[in-house]
Amino acid sequence: MPTILRHLSDNSFLSRFFSYLESCHSIRALVVDKNGNIDPLDGQDTFEYPEKKVFPVSFHKNIGGIRCSAESIEALQSADPHIQIGIEAVETLVEKDLIMQQTMDEMLHLSDQLHFLFGLAAKLSGIHEIEKYCSLVLEEIAQEISADSAFARMTGDKKTRRLILHKLSPRDVERAEQDSSIQALPENKTAVVNLQDGKSAIVVSINEKDKLSGRLVLLRKAGKRNFSAYDKKFVSIIKNIVCPTMESLSLYSSLQILYLNTVKALAAAIDAKDAYTHGHSYRVARFSLAVARQFHLDSRQLSDLEIAAYMHDLGKIGVPESILGKEGRLSDEEFAEIKKHPLLTNKILEPIDLPDSIVRATLQHHERMDGRGYPFGLKGDQISMFARIIAVADVFDALTSARPYRNAMTVEEALTEMCEGIDTEYDRNVVQALIDALQCYSEDPDLSAVYSELEFSQPDRFNHFLEKLTRIMPDYPGCSIEKPAPVLKTSENLAESR
Repeated sequence: MPTILRHLSDNSFLSRFFSYLESCHSIRALVVDKNGNIDPLDGQDTFEYPEKKVFPVSFHKNIGGIRCSAESIEALQSADPHIQIGIEAVETLVEKDLIMQQTMDEMLHLSDQLHFLFGLAAKLSGIHEIEKYCSLVLEEIAQEISADSAFARMTGDKKTRRLILHKLSPRDVERAEQDSSIQALPENKTAVVNLQDGKSAIVVSINEKDKLSGRLVLLRKAGKRNFSAYDKKFVSIIKNIVCPTMESLSLYSSLQILYLNTVKALAAAIDAKDAYTHGHSYRVARFSLAVARQFHLDSRQLSDLEIAAYMHDLGKIGVPESILGKEGRLSDEEFAEIKKHPLLTNKILEPIDLPDSIVRATLQHHERMDGRGYPFGLKGDQISMFARIIAVADVFDALTSARPYRNAMTVEEALTEMCEGIDTEYDRNVVQALIDALQCYSEDPDLSAVYSELEFSQPDRFNHFLEKLTRIMPDYPGCSIEKPAPVLKTSENLAESR
């Protein structure tokens, strides 16, 4: 049973106190638990005199006290004031040691929390997708507090409603949310509850601008220790740190959707200037994303590439419709006007603080691998990766779409013609990536969205054609996709580079 000795870090005062009582008052003193069992000091003789009295030590729980013995009751009574002073001193020491221990425990907990937070912050750094962010937060918290599973549900409109799962199914979530213990919790409440199936749960409200926007629930299986008050406090601290970031990511996601829709509307307005280019920017974006996935670009790069693909012809808003829609061959002067559109695109985008990768792509998508493109005559790896991808997607769509001066080519004809331009006009790796994407089009959501619009010479032998085309590819000298060229955004830089 616990005694005073378990709650004192230093027993030197007790040793001096007991020695004083015996030498000055002939009193034998021993530490006992609440049942009277002796807990002797190190090396202490447990001999006692006939007359005994227990002096309890006051504490928040019963930890016994000090039992004093003497030859007579009178001796005990005479020493009583001295014993009481000693008991008060022991109580003070026990209380101070308790406070010290609690402080040390808090410091250890705080150290653990800081260590966890620093580690979590490092893992979350650079994540911009709210689903990925929430998923990692759930995984890390669950591991830290030994939760078996977890989920986060964000409410809102259809675009912002999300369910993030960690080691459980949507059906498991439904059962947990229908539990009366969770349903009875008031909004904005963080609590530990026991579910009807025996699971222990920590339920944490997710707030956005002082209103409930969802819940985070961590679960521990039946038969295991229930979550503690410390677990709840720990999760609450984490929530207060990650929720503002989740709110920002949610807002960022909404702004990204709004931004992309605005870009799409602009692209549609440009395409509408010419009936033959209707939907061109949309298809170029789809082809570009399908090709980019072959290079395993991350979601942020894919997002930037999609925006660049939609914007690649933005400068054509400054080209006369008579030139854009001309059915015959363009004159040198008319083609010179067409060639201005990348620079016009840059001028339109210049006031907007866009990522350099987007600006480079819109500026350089008419450059050629042999340096004979425009507007700067860049060559090979000087051309940005995004620009090389969009160039292939742009030409592929142009060849497979009808124009005033020719009918649409079949996919086989378009790819054959593009292969003839490998390493002069187009990067071979990008062309190969387009071929690879077409071979597994059904697995790519962007390519499958436009695949039905394409025409084929022999649909039933298309894969055979692609395999044959792939075997021919090594006959051409290569060029690799590496670092993009430095961006030129300002009008002054553009003038110097011409």
